Amino acid sequence: MSRQATIPVTLVSGFLGAGKTTLLNRILTSDHGLRMAVMVNDFGAINIDSQLIVSQTQTTLSLANGCICCTVESDLIEQLGRMLDDRVNRPEYIIIEASGVSNPSKIANTLRYPQFREALAIDSILTVVDAEQFGDLQGEMAQLAMEQLDVADIIVLNKTDRVSREQLDALKARWLYPSARLLECAHGDVPLELVLGVGRHQAGWRLRPVPATAGKLATGPEDHSQLFDTWSFSSERPLSLKALRAALAALPVEIYRAKGVCQIAEAPGKRCIVHVVGNRTEIKPEDGWEGGAPYTQLIFIGRRGSIDGAALQASFEGCLV
Repeated sequence: MSRQATIPVTLVSGFLGAGKTTLLNRILTSDHGLRMAVMVNDFGAINIDSQLIVSQTQTTLSLANGCICCTVESDLIEQLGRMLDDRVNRPEYIIIEASGVSNPSKIANTLRYPQFREALAIDSILTVVDAEQFGDLQGEMAQLAMEQLDVADIIVLNKTDRVSREQLDALKARWLYPSARLLECAHGDVPLELVLGVGRHQAGWRLRPVPATAGKLATGPEDHSQLFDTWSFSSERPLSLKALRAALAALPVEIYRAKGVCQIAEAPGKRCIVHVVGNRTEIKPEDGWEGGAPYTQLIFIGRRGSIDGAALQASFEGCLV
C-alpha cells in the first residue's frame, strides 16, 4: 500500500477580534488550487466563525463550546482522525483557526501525537495582531496574547489602516519577536504565497523550543475557561438597528468580543454580520439568507465574572421588534 502524503497544517492564532476569520476568508477565496479543510474553533456555545466562512467549496469542521487547546482537544483529535481516514476526500492542506483564547503551542503539541506524526506537519504558526487594540490589553489578557506571539513563525499585524505610522512604529519598537516574519496589512489582505505553503514542513520541521512562559499563564490557570465567560443570544424575531447599536454600546468594557449574525428590521432580506472588538462596533449587511429562515445568533466573550446573563438577556430582548 502506498504511503499517504504528509498534509501541511497552518495554525491561525490571535487574540479575540484580531481578524483571524477575515484572514482565513482571504486565504480561502484565493486561487490556491488545493483541496483544503478548515477547522474552526469558537469558545462559545455557538460556532459563529463557521457561519462567517465565505467559501462553500472547502470542508469546514466546527469545534464549538470550548477552547481547542483545553476542553475540546478530544474533538480536535477525533475530527483529525476521521479526516485522515477519508480516502476519497482526504485534504491536501489543513488550516486550523484557533479561538481567540487558545494557545497555539498546545495545539501544535497535539499534532505531534503518535497517530498524527507521519500524517501531519505544521507549515507555520501564524498569529494575527490587532494593531489598534493590542496595546490596550492588560494583565492576564496581555499575557495570553503574548503567549500566542511567543510561538508564531509569522505575525500578521492587521488593521494598520486604523492607526498612524507613528503608532505602528511605537508598537514595533516594543516588539520582542525578531525571529518571526512580520507582515503588515489591513483587512487581512496579505499575499497568499507569504502565508500558505511556506515550506517549513518540507525540511523536516520540528516544533521549536517553547519559551518557558508559553503553554501556561505565569500566574493564572491553564484551562482558559477559568479566565473567560461566554454568553449567547438567539432569536427568530428581527431586531431594531437603533436598539441593537445602543445595547452593544452599553456592553461592559470587560466583554472583549461580540460577534454574530443578525436579522435587522431596517434591512429586510439582508443577513447582517456583527463584530464588536473593544470599543469598535461594526454591523454590516450582506447578501440574503439563501432560502433559509432569518435568525439572530450573537456570542459574547468576556473576563470571568464580567457577564451578567440576565441583564444581557433583558437588554437584547429589548431590541426585538
